[in-house]
Amino acid sequence: MKKIIHKITLLICVHCIIPIISVASQDEYELLSIHPSDSTAFTQGFELNEAGELLLGTGLYGESKIGYLDLDTGHYDVVDQLDKELFGEGLTVTSDAMWQLTWRSGVAFKRDKDTLKIIDTVDYEGEGWGLAYDDQEDVIWMSDGTSVLEQRDPSTFEVIDTIDVTYNDQLIEEINELEFANGYIYANVWYTNEIIVIDPKTGIVTYKYDLTEVLEENLTDQELDEVDSLNGIAHIEGNQFYITGKLYPVIFEIELKH
Repeated sequence: MKKIIHKITLLICVHCIIPIISVASQDEYELLSIHPSDSTAFTQGFELNEAGELLLGTGLYGESKIGYLDLDTGHYDVVDQLDKELFGEGLTVTSDAMWQLTWRSGVAFKRDKDTLKIIDTVDYEGEGWGLAYDDQEDVIWMSDGTSVLEQRDPSTFEVIDTIDVTYNDQLIEEINELEFANGYIYANVWYTNEIIVIDPKTGIVTYKYDLTEVLEENLTDQELDEVDSLNGIAHIEGNQFYITGKLYPVIFEIELKH
């Protein structure tokens, strides 16, 4: 997953079932602030915990880590590093634990949400991409790079149900990092600058934000060449979110209005 060469593949439309969705105009989101980040972090999991700490999980073989990011300095305080044969993916914090995915190894780690120490390891089928905890229904949502989102038990990680993500009855593929907020699932779509908003009851995309203009206005040409895909949504409160991506030198604090 996660190689820059896929940008070329995407341009020749290997996945032709991705529809055109009405784009939110710029006055429907507002850039509130920009914070420094670690530009070497290949961001895969991104979440604000109950203590107000920004959790960051990274990917790549031999470089997959988990820890905390300081919004004032951009310093990445690494707490744990995965074995070199594991590629770290999405993470989420539930009411009593933290879960972290791996990409193609079929292994999820259940961690103590305070110390981040591994307390259990669970196997699953397919690829692991993104995670989000739905505190309203007490379930975890998981993406696997397809149009399907799985609903999982937050204690055992067993699959409870699945939904297809659609817009105008067409499937949305390559759903990546997830965040649950305001009764909806917010999601990155791989190698786009879009955030889609999904109704968890129906799987229907109800809104989309194209952040291309934010990126182009606030990253230099060199930074735009060096960054990978937009991949990181952390809910602050209300309609305010921290937004970042793989190898991004900054974190955008944005209000998404709808």
